[in-house]
Amino acid sequence: MPDEMKKLKAERLQACWDKLQQLCKEQPAVAREEHAKAAVMVLVTQYEIPHPLAKKYLALMEESGGQVTDAAVSKLTDHDDMHGSRFMVLPNNVAQIMKGNKQMSRRFRRWLDPGDTFSVQGKRFKAVRVEKIKVGQITEEDIKKEGYANKAEFEQMWYKSHPKSVAAGKTLDPEQNCWCHEYEEA
Repeated sequence: MPDEMKKLKAERLQACWDKLQQLCKEQPAVAREEHAKAAVMVLVTQYEIPHPLAKKYLALMEESGGQVTDAAVSKLTDHDDMHGSRFMVLPNNVAQIMKGNKQMSRRFRRWLDPGDTFSVQGKRFKAVRVEKIKVGQITEEDIKKEGYANKAEFEQMWYKSHPKSVAAGKTLDPEQNCWCHEYEEA
């Protein structure tokens, strides 16, 4: 893993731990679980990572006694099937990746860093590119890497995977940011 990624992961670990310690000190009467939720939210909002991954960061810091260690950073690069299944939200995503038809996924949160690995049904994959882009920048080539034949099919999947947005009358906003995760079999 490049030093830049190690530094970013260590920064996230420390930010989460620092927030937890700050809250526990400032509000000792509040349950630690509530402070832990707030510390996790720092990662979710500041670093745009999803709740399951943010919780993993906090758990690793608790496991290491609040110390940022090489072991903790290493554990953040290797994700299990549970992480992979959460990342591959829809059953169709799982089927497509297992067939080799899906090499890219878009999410509103950053699920992986370049070089991270994850499993889907025991099969290992490695993130080769992770970047924040606008929805309007998604190309036809990207749509094919997502496992869809065309833009209409991709949009249908997008709406299916975001039912709350659709129910609220929202459509694909070309100016909205998303995280592009490109991966290959490891």
